[in-house]
Amino acid sequence: MMRPIVLALLALALTAPATASAHGASAYVMSVRGIEPPLAGVRARVDRGFRLVLTSTARVPVVLYSRNGEPYLRFTRAGVAANLGGWTLITPRRSFAVPVPGTGRPAVAPLAVRRAPGKSHHLGNWRVRLTAGGRSYAIVGSVDYRVSDGGLAELLFPLAPTPLLLLFAVGVARRARG
Repeated sequence: MMRPIVLALLALALTAPATASAHGASAYVMSVRGIEPPLAGVRARVDRGFRLVLTSTARVPVVLYSRNGEPYLRFTRAGVAANLGGWTLITPRRSFAVPVPGTGRPAVAPLAVRRAPGKSHHLGNWRVRLTAGGRSYAIVGSVDYRVSDGGLAELLFPLAPTPLLLLFAVGVARRARG
C-alpha cells in the first residue's frame, strides 16, 4: 500500500518543472579602479554600503576633498580629522568611510537599465580628489549595473530538493517493508 505513494512522490519529484530566472541576479556595483598616480601607503576600497573606505599609512598628511573642492578629511598618523572650520580629530584610526556623491544604488533605475534590465551596463565614472605632500591625486572608480550569467549553480538550485525527496522515499519504502 505504501509503495504506490512512494512511487508517486518519486515521480512528482523527478517531473517537477525547474524554475530559473531568464537571466541571473542583478546588482548595482560601485568599484575603485585605483589611485592616480599611485600613492604609497594609501588604499581605497568600497564597502557594502556603497561607501568609499580610505586607509592611509602614508608618512605625509593626505587630504580628501569634497565634491565642491573644499578640504573635507585629513588623514595623518594621529588619525582622521574633519574640516569643521578647522581640523578636528574625529577618530584615532587611520581609516574612514565616506559616501561618494552621485554613486550607489539609484532610487529610480537609469534609462539604460529600464530598457534592457537583462544586460549589464556601465553607468558612469567617478573621481575623488586627494592631495599629499603638495601633489594632487585622484581615487577613480565606476558605477555599473551587473547581471550575473546565472551559472551552473543557479541552474541546479531548483533540483536541490530532489536528493532529499529520494532519501525520504527510500526511508519510507524500507519502513513499509520492515
